[in-house]
Amino acid sequence: MNFGKRLSVLADLVPPCRTVLDVGTDHAYLPVLLITEGKAERAVAGDIGEGPCEAARRTVALYGLGDRIDVRLGSGLSVVEPGETDVIVMAGMGAATMLQILDGHPAVWQSASCRTLVLQPMSDSDRIRRWCEAEGWAITREELAEDSHRLYEFLVLAREPGYRYPGLSYLVGDDLVKRRHPLLPVFVRRLAAKYRRQLSAMDRSETARQSQHYAACKETIRQLEEILNGNESQ
Repeated sequence: MNFGKRLSVLADLVPPCRTVLDVGTDHAYLPVLLITEGKAERAVAGDIGEGPCEAARRTVALYGLGDRIDVRLGSGLSVVEPGETDVIVMAGMGAATMLQILDGHPAVWQSASCRTLVLQPMSDSDRIRRWCEAEGWAITREELAEDSHRLYEFLVLAREPGYRYPGLSYLVGDDLVKRRHPLLPVFVRRLAAKYRRQLSAMDRSETARQSQHYAACKETIRQLEEILNGNESQ
């Protein structure tokens, strides 16, 4: 069973669990993968659209898993009750959307039974790291994977009151730096190039050069270069 590198890495990061919730499940490929690999006893596949839910039902039926995967139509975490799931997966959406989903039904992830969040943000992963500090969830593992010429970030979160992110930059996973992840240099260079483009655009205006955003971009580039130089010198 091959659903692509991104979903394979995502499934690998999900710990063995009783019930996993896949938010925005689309075709329910991840729940199928988790059940067939023995990572989860059962799964809830949730999606806000009737079309994706119907596609998910077809996938579940194809693999004969109707008794173990429950496809539910609904927004975000509204498809489960507090205490119903011990792992929540959100993938393929921006960090802002993920945080809106978490803020919409906090009782679900604040429940004692919910012990792990596995997130794959398409953008703004720094917002998740800051959320972890605010809400008392630690980042226990981070991963990078390349699929169809695109780099994807993955974060695994576990409850830890008082957690403080230890990294040099909220933009780059400290776990990736410590493990000297082979894709880290590519990832950091792409980030640095993005902020250099922003600086270049602001250089045309004296007002922009005096702005806080300009100074923040310069500091971000400095941090990224420090991470990159440290990684390559080890």
